[in-house]
Amino acid sequence: MEGRVEEGSGEWGAGSGKRQDAGERRQETSDKGQGTGDRGQDKTSGGGSYAGGVSALLPKISVVVLSYMRKDALRHTLSQLAGMEWSQGAHGGEVIVVDNASTDGSAEMVRQEFAWVRLIALERNTLIEGFNIGARAARGELLLILDDDSWPEAGSVEAASAYVRSQPGVGGVMLHRRHPRTMQWEWPFAAEQLRGVQQDWPDMGCGNLFRREAWNRVGGYTSAYELYRNDTDIALKLAGAGYRVVFCREWLVWHDSKIASKKSDKWLWLSTRNWVWMARRHARGVLRVRGIVLGWLHAHRLAGLRLSGHASVLRGVVLGVLRRAPEMEAGVQ
Repeated sequence: MEGRVEEGSGEWGAGSGKRQDAGERRQETSDKGQGTGDRGQDKTSGGGSYAGGVSALLPKISVVVLSYMRKDALRHTLSQLAGMEWSQGAHGGEVIVVDNASTDGSAEMVRQEFAWVRLIALERNTLIEGFNIGARAARGELLLILDDDSWPEAGSVEAASAYVRSQPGVGGVMLHRRHPRTMQWEWPFAAEQLRGVQQDWPDMGCGNLFRREAWNRVGGYTSAYELYRNDTDIALKLAGAGYRVVFCREWLVWHDSKIASKKSDKWLWLSTRNWVWMARRHARGVLRVRGIVLGWLHAHRLAGLRLSGHASVLRGVVLGVLRRAPEMEAGVQ
């Protein structure tokens, strides 16, 4: 059952939710030690650049943030979004928070501190289906899908959105994930070696930009995954529906997540099960077997020296093989 959409006021609220000007936001980011190197430069889109301000040519963007039991992280993400002009109602943008029945006061915090946000407070935890619920309520041409501990770097969404608008065949963009505390990349090989816009990218993550038409065509995230690997799955679904997913190392999203560096037993079994399902959904014959085996071995590598971790991986493999994989959505080859 989907929750009722609590419409925001359309105005910037007081306190933590007030709009910051660009200088204030840059200073706050600098004080937190978030970013070095390329940050502060204009973001190259592969076919031009974006140099501040809000372009009238940018598509209207709906941000969907899924929240569960991380009130402080959510507050920080919304504070960052409040300083980005393209998210304003005056420019056709909107921010939608879907709260998965948190009991830590997350929904009430949004009501009190971010009155301009559209809030969907669910009565139960729907896991990744919450993203689909938020997307169905969205009104923008593009969807920016964010975890509650993730926020885009200034200029990145503008550059990525302009690129998507100029390339009708692009269905999605994976933003480049970086950790604000450690300054490490989640795709370390992509930090230096890859230049320009990379085509036919096979993955997505905690910060993804979608053409809403493409999202709807492939059915959004496959909710049977519950958690994990749904992002890679949707990249493959988009490819199967005839869209391209692209990546540019300069289009950045900050991801303040512990799980990205240390994998829990829950992550290992769910992620491994979903990897096996993904291989069964998207590959055939030898490629399917190879995909399952390589994902299985990689999961053991991530488990490190923990016996419980390796047991979780084995559990995931068994469940992935024995249980029926989710049916492929209509319109996806």
